[in-house]
Amino acid sequence: MGAWGSSLYANDTTSDVRDTYMGFLKEQLSNEEAYAKTLEQFHEYIEDPDEEPLFWYALAESQWKTGRLQDDVKAKALEWIDKGGGMTLWQKSPSGGTGWQKTLDKLKIKLESEQPKERKIRKPAAIDQNPWNMGDVYAYQFHSDEARKNGAHGKYMVLQKIGEESYEADLIMRVLVFDKLFDEVPRLDDLDGLRLLPIDYPTSTRELRMSSLLGLYKKKEYPANQLTFIGNISIPENVINARYSSSSWSVWFRIENWSLHFKNWQGVEYETIEEGIFRYTHPTIKS
Repeated sequence: MGAWGSSLYANDTTSDVRDTYMGFLKEQLSNEEAYAKTLEQFHEYIEDPDEEPLFWYALAESQWKTGRLQDDVKAKALEWIDKGGGMTLWQKSPSGGTGWQKTLDKLKIKLESEQPKERKIRKPAAIDQNPWNMGDVYAYQFHSDEARKNGAHGKYMVLQKIGEESYEADLIMRVLVFDKLFDEVPRLDDLDGLRLLPIDYPTSTRELRMSSLLGLYKKKEYPANQLTFIGNISIPENVINARYSSSSWSVWFRIENWSLHFKNWQGVEYETIEEGIFRYTHPTIKS
């Protein structure tokens, strides 16, 4: 789990929970169905003292603003707020989590106030969520304020489509990212010998995940003006034959969030478990 600010959704967990819940509502599921499916997708977070409070915060705030806040969700969120849930993110911060505490205080006031009337959630217009050919390689230029904070603004990262997976009624792309930022759009031969960038954080205690799903639900999530096609290269056999059915590999890819991954993995080493490129051991920090 990574955080790039002290606001409620300035971390991977809360933003993932919010987007997942809202995605189910946009699929025209009832609030009860959206809640149940969100809980099922993030069941590993429950009883995890670091992740669980963030789960309830995001779900409660998302339900409140759409006029759908359930009593049990509200109670869980308020219980964690009273316990200062999520403060582990700020243990080593010079601020001591002052900003995060203010965020929790504001969230408590919101949840205890009268929620808005239930608003209709429209189903977004469908776009092609699987537009690239297998093996296609693209350069993406970072442009957000978040990327600027992480030292990646204006730089290019490179990603490749390595698979396709069915999700609900859609066909989603699976991509990997090469571990180097470029000042200009690179050529294919500039990728020779590069390692891959993990989608986990250096604090991960599990086998590192080296690829992610890329779901495109809105045009703004597919910023074509920031993407440059480089070419098409073969996909290693071990990646083609890898099985991604396990939920542990089904992590959603949000393009601008990768700027933080590049920052976090500077100076961190990891080793291959098997011959190939997608399974890696735990990281170690260079001395």
